[in-house]
Amino acid sequence: MDTRMDCGSKGMRDEVARYVVRARRRADLSQRDLAARLGVSPSTIGRYETGVAAPPLHVFREILDLAGLRLAIVDDEGIAVSPVPVDTVRDNQGRRFPAHLDVAPADEVPYERWAFPRYDRPDAQGWFQHRTARDAAAEGATPRERPADHPTEAELARRRRLMRGRQPRVDAPPPPELECDCVDPCFEELCVAECPCQCEPRSGDLWRRLLAARPSAPDAGADLVQLGEEGQVERSS
Repeated sequence: MDTRMDCGSKGMRDEVARYVVRARRRADLSQRDLAARLGVSPSTIGRYETGVAAPPLHVFREILDLAGLRLAIVDDEGIAVSPVPVDTVRDNQGRRFPAHLDVAPADEVPYERWAFPRYDRPDAQGWFQHRTARDAAAEGATPRERPADHPTEAELARRRRLMRGRQPRVDAPPPPELECDCVDPCFEELCVAECPCQCEPRSGDLWRRLLAARPSAPDAGADLVQLGEEGQVERSS
């Protein structure tokens, strides 16, 4: 494999040459020392540093390694960009999915394959849409950020494990706290008509149960109960 760097422009050749000088200075190596480390002649190092020739990529990396430096890919903002994970999901033939398309997990079966299954093929490892179908589906939909990478084998294994296991419990939010302004004649759980709060109005299941449990004997009285100042029940005679 040809690993020579194509430093076509003079500015790029000059930048590579100055990096060689920078690495040799940081490593405290003479041209002879660096040449001996790399297995080349001192004149070759001189050609690298003057920009007459550009070192092959693997040699350039060795030079940087001797100085504790490394090559990095950065974006427009200077943030380092890492390569795709080594364990990204592959198809049943061991091939990578198209890098420019988004890959969905195998359990997100598209409608076409769900409606018309193929029993003559093994289970898919992932799904993707071609660019035309992807762009057509994106029209009119809420824009979302594209995933940075295809899912990895570890992520898919964790997804399958979570789908098989017990689902996490989601508790309902607590009810809002209400400030009660009940007056004294109110029951403990029921409000009188004059109560401005009406947090427990005289209606609903609780009120019906209290009415059903009221004594029906003649001496119990037929009128509605009234409350005294201390909350004791008084009956009309």
